[in-house]
Amino acid sequence: MKSTQIIILVVVLAVIGLAIGFSKGGNSTQTLESETITASNDSVIVVEDSSYDFGEIDIFGGKVTSEYILINTGEQDVVVTSATTSCGCTEGEIGGESFGMHFAMSKGVTIPAGESMPVKAIYDPLAHGPDAVGPVTRMMMLQTNSTATPSIEVRLTANVIKNETNE
Repeated sequence: MKSTQIIILVVVLAVIGLAIGFSKGGNSTQTLESETITASNDSVIVVEDSSYDFGEIDIFGGKVTSEYILINTGEQDVVVTSATTSCGCTEGEIGGESFGMHFAMSKGVTIPAGESMPVKAIYDPLAHGPDAVGPVTRMMMLQTNSTATPSIEVRLTANVIKNETNE
């Protein structure tokens, strides 16, 4: 090949590479199960009361729940792409999807633009055994496709006690 042909070939390949790169830029996507999630999104998620204190709870009193409201203040839908909890004693639910420290959501959950959605925390004070009393703080961490709020954290606190009548 002559040097002119090589230069033309390099230029053509560079143009093709740039065209492919630009077509994948801007709105990259992520697949979660069979659902496609657009990653370019600047909607903001606001959490009403991101912390909840149960106060004193009896270790033998059963699971307790708290609810947090996520509000999409933007003009685009936001997808919660994954979520986890800080401890195996805590689970979460959003949009019919359950998640925890040791298990993931099976699909993304969409919070429509301008709307709100609850996320529930379920805490089991007996999960660490009958002697695990004292103050606790647990978190739920949610990841979204929003560039403005890519992650959301809510927390719960409690003081786990042994009620003398339940021993």
